[in-house]
Amino acid sequence: MPTHAAEFNPYNTTAARKHMIGEIPRPKTVTVDLHNHMRIPEAAEFIQPHMAENSNTSFKFSSDKTKEIYKKQFDVRPAGWSNAEARIKDMDKMHLDVMAVSCMPAQMYYKVDPIVGQEAAQIVNDGIYTRISPHPKRFVGIGTVPMQNTDMALKEIDRCVNELGFRGIQIAARVDEDELSAERFEPIWSKCEELSIVVFVHPRSFASPRFERHYMTNVIGNPLDTTTAIHNLIFDGVLARYPKIKFYMSHGGAFASHYAARMDHAYGARADCREHIYELPSTYLKRLYFDTIVFAVDQLEFLVRKYGADHIALGTDYPADMAEYDPVEHVCQSEEITEADREKICGLNALRLMGLDAADFQR
Repeated sequence: MPTHAAEFNPYNTTAARKHMIGEIPRPKTVTVDLHNHMRIPEAAEFIQPHMAENSNTSFKFSSDKTKEIYKKQFDVRPAGWSNAEARIKDMDKMHLDVMAVSCMPAQMYYKVDPIVGQEAAQIVNDGIYTRISPHPKRFVGIGTVPMQNTDMALKEIDRCVNELGFRGIQIAARVDEDELSAERFEPIWSKCEELSIVVFVHPRSFASPRFERHYMTNVIGNPLDTTTAIHNLIFDGVLARYPKIKFYMSHGGAFASHYAARMDHAYGARADCREHIYELPSTYLKRLYFDTIVFAVDQLEFLVRKYGADHIALGTDYPADMAEYDPVEHVCQSEEITEADREKICGLNALRLMGLDAADFQR
């Protein structure tokens, strides 16, 4: 039996830190989870005939044990993935008033024909809307768009915002072979900045045969994917050209947020690291927003000290086994973070980023 078998506790408290005993404190203001996912079964059914075999590269480069556990998540917790009422019960346990709901990352269907991808995105977004609209005080929508075709993506952004009332989009850290700094995405960034919506960047994994064992496609691959996206957005000048765009980065900004000085050193040492930017890379990094999914109190405190409480917004990754199931406790465990900053991190920042009023969610 493993030494730490007692800590094996999926869909519950993290083993990465000690937890509070007794009643968990919470801010007096509204709490908002800006990073969580919903699975839309009707979209999965629609897309299945159009998906090539082995199109999920992170699944391809996984051990048999990892594949078995991955598939089991949808059997063990089907309600949490797709049912709003079941989700609300879990939200109450986690002291969450509101979730800004985005689709599960595998349902960003970029590898199919653009026309199919456009229809799939519509099915996903309509599926989210149908599930959350009966509960306007508990949910907000974050859409997906067919990033494989710029014009189609722009149309779906307009539909998400102006018809469905969504307050942002979720995109992958890379779109097939295109990095997020590819020239064809410029109209999308311009539109998102114009509409003042959140652009939630989520990894799909930096899959590699080196990551086959021990779920390293996620443990290392996911943050590496986000890290690469951040570097491209900075060094290729996207953040310089769109200073008001609101990129919200998964998993605490991954490795980039914790090792930014290497970017600054490269900028000073090498001409090929300052071709499109005119300030230190960390200047642009500080324009990003980061979720709280770093699991340890000292890592969360580092983010707050380095980037400011205004740039951190609560996330859970619900309902996966890699999620943070005590998100409010995590913030409240820090003795460094003031009560005013806890309120910002736990909800007020997310509402500000989405242009929403806390009064609309009072129960």
